[in-house]
Amino acid sequence: MTSRAQPEIIRRESKTFRLAHCLLPAWRDGEIDSTSAPGSIGMAFTGQAAAVVRVADGAARPRPVPPMTIGLGGDTPIAWLETDSPSDVLEITGAPGLRSEMARDMHVESHADLDDVHGWQDPIIQAVATRLRAALRGWIPMSDLEAETLVRAAYAQVLRRHFGGREGIRRTLDARRRQRVVELVLDTADKPLTLGDLAEAAALSPFHFARSFANTFGMPPHRFVTISRLDRAFHALRSTQATVPQAAAAAGFSNLHHFRQLFRRQYGVPPSDVGGQARAQSIRHR
Repeated sequence: MTSRAQPEIIRRESKTFRLAHCLLPAWRDGEIDSTSAPGSIGMAFTGQAAAVVRVADGAARPRPVPPMTIGLGGDTPIAWLETDSPSDVLEITGAPGLRSEMARDMHVESHADLDDVHGWQDPIIQAVATRLRAALRGWIPMSDLEAETLVRAAYAQVLRRHFGGREGIRRTLDARRRQRVVELVLDTADKPLTLGDLAEAAALSPFHFARSFANTFGMPPHRFVTISRLDRAFHALRSTQATVPQAAAAAGFSNLHHFRQLFRRQYGVPPSDVGGQARAQSIRHR
């Protein structure tokens, strides 16, 4: 007799979002408690020919799920009672405040909790979900700031595509706002920053700030923060006696493996090479 596969769920949370990557065996009612959260975006990497769900009216209904399709949660949870094959699913859930703010800024306030719309495909959300899944599995490094940016991109696409959301005119940050944001990034190099922190410095909502920032700097906020912090670590390694762990921690990187990945991607060499060169030069000049 073969043993039954066990659910494997990896979660990540911040103040503004919850993520869950679920690898689940096929199950029947009562064997696994699986519920789609209200207002969530689910990406099914594998399909179900004969799933059964319980929806808002309490009725149990069949729901086929084609592979690589997306399903939205409405204002009530959706309980998954039965599946016929293993599941590989990513669930993205923006915090209520994030969803309300985005729906308001996109002029569709009544759709903050989305609706039960399922079985559709979208290349933008697929790309977002694939990258978030890779981060949850530990395959790629990702800060909370980048994760929040991707979560917001997914919700913006859903609100545009299904609920008539619109983003308004293209704007950039004026000099005063740019200066405040840059100063915040430089002054808090060793602390986590959220999109809300940066938006507050610019006196804008996170939704409008993210778009204005990208229009101004040619990159999303999370990329700017990462580059700034890598640059801080690079200069610490090159001009001081800091070790790689010390330089990483001082620049706000808590995961040393991810820091090394990002550093090599940015500069083409591992951080130990830069630090080793600095220490060798120091010894030669003694």
